[in-house]
Formats: sequence, C-alpha cells, structure tokens
Amino acid sequence: MSQPSAEPLMLDIAALPREQIGPFLLLGVDKDADTKEIEAHWAQRLIWARAKQIRTPLEDINWAKEQLLDRERRVLADVTSFNADTSAGDLKQLLEKHGPLEPEVPTWVPAEAPLPELPPLAPEAMPDVESLRASLALPDIPLVFPTVDRILSELTSAPIDPWSIELPALSTEPNS
Repeated sequence: MSQPSAEPLMLDIAALPREQIGPFLLLGVDKDADTKEIEAHWAQRLIWARAKQIRTPLEDINWAKEQLLDRERRVLADVTSFNADTSAGDLKQLLEKHGPLEPEVPTWVPAEAPLPELPPLAPEAMPDVESLRASLALPDIPLVFPTVDRILSELTSAPIDPWSIELPALSTEPNS
C-alpha cells in the first residue's frame, strides 16, 4: 500500500450556472439591499474581475446587477436562486463584525508633516520698487554690442505700457 502524499489534492469543481447561484451571492448583497449598495458591490466585483482576483465572468456580474435592479426579475431571483444564507442577514452581520472592504476614512498616517502656518504679511513689509531696482546689478556688456547697453537702460528706466505701442499700418495694396 502506498503512503498518502503530503501535498493537498486539488479538485476542479464544476461551476454552477449563474441562475442557480443567484444575483445576491454573485454580488455579495443581502436580499434587502438598496440600489446604492447593489451598485457599490457591482463596481467592486468589476474591479476584482478585471484584476483577475475572482473567477466570476464580467457578464455574470453585469447580469446580477440587471437582475437586482429590475423589480420583477429581483422577486423571481429571490424565489428561485440558491441564496438561503442571505435571507437571515448573514452578510450584513459579517460586514458589521469585520468592517467594510475598504475603510471610508484612511487609516494611514501621512509621511510628511503639514506646512506651518505663516503669519499674515503687513503692507509696510512690502519692499520698495525703486530700492529693488537700484539693488539689481546689470550684467557686463561686451564691447562688441554697444547698443545693447543703451537698449537695456531704456527698458529698465521706463515702465512698459502695452497700450502706448504704435503698430505700423497695414497696407491694403496688393504686392506687385
């Protein structure tokens, strides 16, 4: 006689059709779930199915939502589907015992401390524009460009007023 192996035996169990499982178990909701709860569970199941975390096909998840949102089909599913454990509110009790899948309030602590509050700046603490302009040093201009020094001094001495710029008139005569 051979000794049993230490590794567990893996069995493939045939999946039940979605009509037998029922939309309540597919979405993991109680029979008295409201529309908001159904849509929240539907969205979570879609995320899990796309991430390959569950084997339930996307078609079955969408089918379950459609069944539960239609009043007549929901009553029929309530009567005919295999979901005896959801009739006593077991899923709601498990949710109350273990909490939601994702916490509504983050349980993590930020890595960085918040920035300190700065005191309001008094108007007299603002620097004088003329003293700032006098403290700026102009770069040394090479002798190769003598007009640059004149242009820079004109630009820094006069305030720029975009409304005082005169543009040359456009000619309407065709070029010959």
